[in-house]
Amino acid sequence: MAQPLSLNVSNCVGGSNRAPILVANEYHHWSQRMEMYLKRLGRDVWRSVEKGLHVPFLTPVQADGAQVRLGGGQAAMNHPMKDDLDKMESDAVAFYEISCRVAPDNFDIMIICNLAKEPWDVLNNFYEGSQQHQDKRLTTSLNEFKNVKAHAAESLEESFKRFNLIVTKLSNPGTVRSNHETNI
Repeated sequence: MAQPLSLNVSNCVGGSNRAPILVANEYHHWSQRMEMYLKRLGRDVWRSVEKGLHVPFLTPVQADGAQVRLGGGQAAMNHPMKDDLDKMESDAVAFYEISCRVAPDNFDIMIICNLAKEPWDVLNNFYEGSQQHQDKRLTTSLNEFKNVKAHAAESLEESFKRFNLIVTKLSNPGTVRSNHETNI
């Protein structure tokens, strides 16, 4: 039998110098914290998660009006610029941070990934599900919200916590509500 992973709150939340650890039933919180952490490492680190690996634009090398050719007839290409190399390094940093902050079970899911965007998308799909699944969850939450009532033996505090949990489900990404709608 596998030993349960022991985590304390500071590991789950992360900090200014370490990314949060993904706990299975807290993916939504982890993804928000991880996004903030990766953005803090640099705009290119988060950009590589959102958009994928930066591919530098290489052009054929020109010499006296004629292209320089390599053996085999290929045109020689210029080298990536420092900015391109920095952006490519950012993808490696993002991939490392994501892959090192997941539990072994999740690491097995994303072992086939090569770029930072891939494990992010794999984990999102695994925990959040398809668009159809997300729509179903939203419909369920909306019905819960419409039918929320205090239970007979429930204290006001317990009722308020349950109500706040329902409101939080409705304010997850993909559901845009104004402050006015949330307050109503």
